[in-house]
Amino acid sequence: MNIMSSWAGRVLVVDDDPQLRDLCRQTLARAGFVVTTAPSAAVALEALDQVSFDLVLLDLAMPGTNGLQLLEQIRSRDISVPILIVSGMASVEQLAFAMRLGARGLLTKPFRAQELADTARELVAKRQAVRVSDRVAALRPVLQISQHLLSELDLSRLYALIIETARVEVRAERASLMLLEPDEQALRIVACTGLPEVASIGSLVPVAQSLSGWVIRHRQPLLIDAQTIELPEFAGLRRYLLAPELTTALSVPIMAGDRILGVLNAAKATPRAAFTVADQELLQLLAGQAAVALENARLYGEVSRSEARYRALLRHASDAVLLLDAHGATVLDANLALACLSGYSSEELLTLPPQQLLPALPQLVEIAVHGRGEQREIETVLCAASGHETAVAVSVSVVPDGEQQLFLVIARDISERQRMARELAQAEKLAAIGRLSASMAHEINNPLQALSNTVRLLRDHDLPPERRDLYLSKAAAELDGLIQRVQRILDLSRPNLDGRRPVDMNQIIMEIIAANHALMVSRGIQYVTELTATLPWVKAVSSHLRQVCQTMVQNAIEAMPRGGMLRMRTYLRPAEGEPDRALFWRVGGMARQSLIEPAVVFEISDTGVGISQEEIPKIFEPFYSSRFDGLGIGLSICYSIVDFHGGELLVRSLPDQGTTFRVVWPIAQ
Repeated sequence: MNIMSSWAGRVLVVDDDPQLRDLCRQTLARAGFVVTTAPSAAVALEALDQVSFDLVLLDLAMPGTNGLQLLEQIRSRDISVPILIVSGMASVEQLAFAMRLGARGLLTKPFRAQELADTARELVAKRQAVRVSDRVAALRPVLQISQHLLSELDLSRLYALIIETARVEVRAERASLMLLEPDEQALRIVACTGLPEVASIGSLVPVAQSLSGWVIRHRQPLLIDAQTIELPEFAGLRRYLLAPELTTALSVPIMAGDRILGVLNAAKATPRAAFTVADQELLQLLAGQAAVALENARLYGEVSRSEARYRALLRHASDAVLLLDAHGATVLDANLALACLSGYSSEELLTLPPQQLLPALPQLVEIAVHGRGEQREIETVLCAASGHETAVAVSVSVVPDGEQQLFLVIARDISERQRMARELAQAEKLAAIGRLSASMAHEINNPLQALSNTVRLLRDHDLPPERRDLYLSKAAAELDGLIQRVQRILDLSRPNLDGRRPVDMNQIIMEIIAANHALMVSRGIQYVTELTATLPWVKAVSSHLRQVCQTMVQNAIEAMPRGGMLRMRTYLRPAEGEPDRALFWRVGGMARQSLIEPAVVFEISDTGVGISQEEIPKIFEPFYSSRFDGLGIGLSICYSIVDFHGGELLVRSLPDQGTTFRVVWPIAQ
């Protein structure tokens, strides 16, 4: 048996002969049709009411209701299905009558099975072609209306277009478009045609007491005519239904998904021209297209306003802003601040290679791409049109744009900030020089005053020899102290770096601990050491490094007069730096660039009296000391030595919470 794999259609065979019905069923089933058989007109009508068929095979000569009578009943029910007459003795008049009722063909008994299958395929194919043509013809105006509405993005023109389209398509004399207010208590007329003067654009219609409000509340269309007015369910709305001059009206809701936007209304005043169900369906279809067009225009307006806001922010930002393509090689946009800063016009900036403007841009783009989302700002220069270089702080961010990524470059003019920083640094230097001069004058003046007094006493010729020897020894002691002070000042200003070589910092620290062990025990100080065994050696003058470590240990001991805990450790600084680096105050501030090469850290912490935040910057100034018997140059010399060796000195302290110093020293390569 040859069973076709494709579905050819659905066929109803109406014949009182069971053998013929079975023959037709088998033949058409082999041709791919789904076949239903009916022995009488009554059974056939019942099947037609339940299923839509593509073809009906009808025998004219049947007992009871014959084929022509059945054909008349089919057409009276507005069932538009092709009819194939199957008869062996039909007259010309019968055939002519059947053709007038829409019969599409005649198959004379007896007939061959292939002839039946071919005729059925031909008639079904024609019906399907007509259906497609009718569907295209019905959809064409709908698509044209949809395209027309969606192409209009200006809301005021779209409102007018919607009501004019509605008026023309349903042949109405009046039409109006009402949109729901945000509080959903009233509808506002946004467009209308043919309405009386009392109902103009901008008028508000209450939802609770209006025909359009009923449509809003029930979310369903309402077709109004003389019969609708008399229905009990519309008794409360009777006074809102029709004006005296109107004969029929139609209102449909405008829905965007589950959200109701408003109501589309149409009305007629022409007698005997009431709206039909087809008009209602057409207006509903138009309302659906209007909802899509309104949402499209609204979203377009929001996007346009948002773009305008962001473009205004970009254009008028105080910082210079540059938008680059996904390769960072083409300028897509630039704001006015960049034009003012660079001296190029906005048009010139769009054609300028960005690297010509910012030579450091490739490195910044690389940081933005591989920086794991971190936005870093670096200080560089911007090359102006005049050839002048302006100091700027620049950051680059990755901005998603569809499937690609753009680069947003923000440059901030820091030339004024740098000038102020230089002036502040110069002022601080002058202030430090003033304090140093005063301290030096004090430190030198005291021994000079003593020497002056001694010389006056020595000029006395009657002075006994033993007194003379005493005064001479005192003078010599003052001179030695003065020489020592001057030498320390020289060491402070220019440490001698001759003799630098690889030095084991751990060994020096252990020797200093051994030398101070008895002192720490006598003062009740416990100590803990955490010295990294595989610590690289540092390049230093051994005596200088020893002096720094000794000063740190000595100061920690002095800070704990009542005992405490001293902790010392050494380690190789991580490549990314210590995580708590921001908690430390760096001696010298930002005047020097941070040490970026591999370095060893000596960290010493005590539980002593601590140092206030205001006092921390002062402890590194020459001759500043909080102790009565101190000269105040130990930490100054330490910083000078560390600085000359290319290292860093950091401190963290709080009153009564102890102090931590970190000495960062470059390793020996």
